[in-house]
Amino acid sequence: MRALSAVDAHAMADIHARSFERGWSALDMATHTQNDLCLGTSDPQTDQLSSFIICRSSYDQAEILTIATHPDHREQGLAKALVDAACKALLADGVTALFLEVAEDNAAAIALYRQAGFIGIGRRPAYYRRAAGRMAALTLSKKLDA
Repeated sequence: MRALSAVDAHAMADIHARSFERGWSALDMATHTQNDLCLGTSDPQTDQLSSFIICRSSYDQAEILTIATHPDHREQGLAKALVDAACKALLADGVTALFLEVAEDNAAAIALYRQAGFIGIGRRPAYYRRAAGRMAALTLSKKLDA
């Protein structure tokens, strides 16, 4: 687990594009590395970025903006490790509540967040724009404790 910087922006954008219908640009990623908590994991054999999480905090609350794992590295527990590491880092910075939105049809992500202790707090109809139409988002939260 390591903090990410603008040097990682292109790899982050590549992983994001492989993970979502609408990927974020390298410029977007570089901006996030300057302003937000960005943590990543690397493949131990190649040292290439394999997964990352971006969280934005404001006072005692934070939001997971995105989390993505390269398709070659999925189902290895990397996303769960990133969520756990982000929770620890945010708690150390005084954050007590973490929020996120997840597409209602993203069963794998929903399972990850439930396993990490997130609970549902709402639903946003037609939140995500997709090529085939709109998809609702579930809003989830987790209280961060020492």
